Amino acid sequence: MSIHVKDEPGDASAVVVAESTLIQLEADFGEDGQFGKRILEVTPTHVKVVETNGAASFQIPIAEIKSARNEPLVGGGRLEVVTTTGEIVPIISYSLTLAAKFSEAARGVEQLAKGEPLMINLKQELLRCPKCNRLLPEKDGICPACVNRGKTLLRVAQFMRPYKKQAVLLGTLSLTTTLLNLAPPYLQGRIIGEVFEKRSNLGMLYQFVLGWLGIALVATVVNITRDRMVARLAGHIAADLRAAVYRAVEFLQLTFFDKKQVGAIASRVTSDTDRVWGFLVEGVPYFMLNGLMLFGVVGFLIYINPLMAGVILLPIPMVVGIGVRFWKPMSQMFHRVGQKWARFHVHLNESLHGIRVVKAFAKEDTEYDKFRNRNHELRDAGKNADARWFTIFGAMIFCTTMGTLLCWAVGGYLVVNGKLTLSQFWMIQAYLSLVYGPLQWFAAVNNWFSRAMAGADRIFEIMDMTPESYGDPGKKVQIAGEVQFENVRFGYDKSNPVLKGIDFTAAPGEMIGLVGKSGAGKSTTINLICRFYEPDAGAIRIDGQDYRDISLQDLRNQIGIVLQEPFLFNGTIAENIAYGKPDATFEEIIEAAKAANAHSFILGKADGYDTMVGEKGGKLSGGERQRVSIARAILHDPKILILDEATSSVDVETERQIQEAIGRLIKGRTTFAIAHRLSTLRNASRLIVLEKGEIAEIGTHEELMAKEGHFYKLVQSQTALNEIIGIGAGA
Repeated sequence: MSIHVKDEPGDASAVVVAESTLIQLEADFGEDGQFGKRILEVTPTHVKVVETNGAASFQIPIAEIKSARNEPLVGGGRLEVVTTTGEIVPIISYSLTLAAKFSEAARGVEQLAKGEPLMINLKQELLRCPKCNRLLPEKDGICPACVNRGKTLLRVAQFMRPYKKQAVLLGTLSLTTTLLNLAPPYLQGRIIGEVFEKRSNLGMLYQFVLGWLGIALVATVVNITRDRMVARLAGHIAADLRAAVYRAVEFLQLTFFDKKQVGAIASRVTSDTDRVWGFLVEGVPYFMLNGLMLFGVVGFLIYINPLMAGVILLPIPMVVGIGVRFWKPMSQMFHRVGQKWARFHVHLNESLHGIRVVKAFAKEDTEYDKFRNRNHELRDAGKNADARWFTIFGAMIFCTTMGTLLCWAVGGYLVVNGKLTLSQFWMIQAYLSLVYGPLQWFAAVNNWFSRAMAGADRIFEIMDMTPESYGDPGKKVQIAGEVQFENVRFGYDKSNPVLKGIDFTAAPGEMIGLVGKSGAGKSTTINLICRFYEPDAGAIRIDGQDYRDISLQDLRNQIGIVLQEPFLFNGTIAENIAYGKPDATFEEIIEAAKAANAHSFILGKADGYDTMVGEKGGKLSGGERQRVSIARAILHDPKILILDEATSSVDVETERQIQEAIGRLIKGRTTFAIAHRLSTLRNASRLIVLEKGEIAEIGTHEELMAKEGHFYKLVQSQTALNEIIGIGAGA
């Protein structure tokens, strides 16, 4: 029995089905190039094309296939195989909508042809909701129409758990406020009935007025206390929510950041959490206060006159019905506004970070046009949502106005016919505003709630994503530094592997130079060593054990990186050097700076080690940033060191200083170095030459030069280029 990978959107699972079928994909082009149905079937021994009548119109043995590929065509593509004799054989054609799946199928055919285990993923990015088939706002995103708002609200409410006592006190204060607000209409009715109608008893009038004043004072104190508590509680919950989102973002895999832009992520931490905060500050207090008020007023009205209570309550079902009917459409519109805010943040973040490039090419007007387009998109989305909302709100107000008119009509009839006293009618009118106020509040809270839940959905989407597998943080492993790649395969796009069966072992303390053309897989190799990504196939071992068995935090604490463009945080030089070891003493920071040849230039700054480096280290030169980065790595004291083009784009003197610092840094550490200038790798223990994701050569600098293979040609090409531009010999 063999594995059949199901062709279902969003389903990457493998299930056991009919014998000998490994891959089965339906294409949408017929043999004549017109739209039609054909099926690709791959078995352990053959690749077949099956027609709609079940007959195989083509097949080729796996044993005769050397490789498989996808040939782009206008509006689609074609799966082709290269035979062992070098012949290119077309297999099946398909439209662009199926390109990703057939790329995976080609990868699977090639794996089988090379005798490798079948490891493919036919899961596609979801563009439509699998439940309602609506177009998703983002690929693989959530469907705002299908989200359970009740569950979302309960999740938001869970953030109140640390503040249970405050929440109970807030509820008590809200109940007290409700009772106090019910008193004035009752006192007004008593004044009209017992003072104004009888035209006497001024002493009772003053008693009622003084009582009213006392209630007003108490209500004022209670309201201020309640509102201050709401502000404090909502602020804490919003801060906890932002912290939870930021924490979740920090621990997400790098594949998430490959798909999302920084501005879009930032909008979830800022704009979306602000919406939830706004609902907590304004919506929840209104909900509690007016909800209690509504029940209290209805009880009083029934006590005064059941008929009038029924008249006043008539508009309530209509108002609630309108709110419920348009709740989901409004939520979708507010969700769309959130998406536009994300795009707006993306452009704003990108244009401000790239301001030097913008000015260098005098593209201020171009960037302004892009900004204006994003701004107009945001404006239109917000305008449409608000316009729809105000229409709904107007309809709700009309319903309450009709209720007011009915109250006057029926109440007036009862007063004229002596069935209702004037004082009772006045009391009912006073309570009327306390009934219809909450109804209008229902419309406002519906607006707040829809906006807040749309933001909360986007927040929880982030929090529900699978974080990096950190393993057991309590299991400490001290590594020696041996790194072993065993038949490692990896691709950022699984259908297009960057590394194809890499095998090598780096001994502790050995310096390995990674060499190859752009795109050969050098940076990908060090990304895998740092476990920013994990192999699709094969294994990476540290000191003989699979590095996935080592706690991720423990592993990365023993790996140091010096990048081509070092990133410095907007703090002091000392803080940046001590970033990997926050408890380092000032003496240790100075020693690391001396070892990195950075001490002299730091002392030349006005504030020395307290000099602020600016955003991304912008106040330092490229060479200065690089030496601070090396000092940071020295103080971190890693067992495995990554040098990624650490000396590129600097002058000769700065390069000399950096090379001296690197010479001190690599002692006793397993080092992987990528260098633009191949001459800088002369002292490497071994060089690994990568070519199209495979190891072409391994050896010392002298051995590879003597061999006159791939490395020799790279050196010759670089030497010739350097001579042309006047730099001098490259190796």
